Amino acid sequence: MKLNTRLLVVAAFLVLTVSVKAYLNTAPAVPLRKPLDEFPQQVGDWNMTSSARLTDDVAGVLKADDYMVRQYREPSTGKFIDFFVAYYKTQAAGESMHSPKNCLPGSGWTPIVNDRVIMKNDAEGHPIEVNRYVIQNGSDRALVLYWYQANGRIIANEYWGKFYLVWDALHTRRRDGAIVRLMIPLGPNDDPQQALQTGLQFGRLAGQDLPAFLPN
Repeated sequence: MKLNTRLLVVAAFLVLTVSVKAYLNTAPAVPLRKPLDEFPQQVGDWNMTSSARLTDDVAGVLKADDYMVRQYREPSTGKFIDFFVAYYKTQAAGESMHSPKNCLPGSGWTPIVNDRVIMKNDAEGHPIEVNRYVIQNGSDRALVLYWYQANGRIIANEYWGKFYLVWDALHTRRRDGAIVRLMIPLGPNDDPQQALQTGLQFGRLAGQDLPAFLPN
């Protein structure tokens, strides 16, 4: 390759690199969304019993642009579900949201089950998976279901979440997304499989309202 050709290739590469960087650094176009404070206080038969705010230290670690911490109760069974959503307007490529698989062990919880389960099928009939944890801290147990949600996708795998983050940034400039987590306390005689069905049902019901707060 002649020197002039090499210089042209290098110059073209530099221009392309600068252009892509400038494109990605522009403010992403995020559709209008409702604040999570306006999420319905009733989800199916479940009624909100409490709403909380994070401490400044925890909120500083989370770094979410909007979040919701609530507890819902199903009157006929008396069961409770802790419902947590954290929304980010802009995520940086290579960074991950604050994953429960990191924060739960840090809070003293030990995972005794860690896998994925199908929450529902999409419009084409393809199964949509979410993460399942059964965790224990001393004599306390709980079931945790969580997933990442961005641009209408429900994603269990963190690596696929990073892939779609880059893909969307290149194609639509959008880098917004959220993490959704359900937590169900398990008593000594509670069946984790029954709790799983309860959690999946709540997730499907809540998922009908989430697109207004986590835009597609």
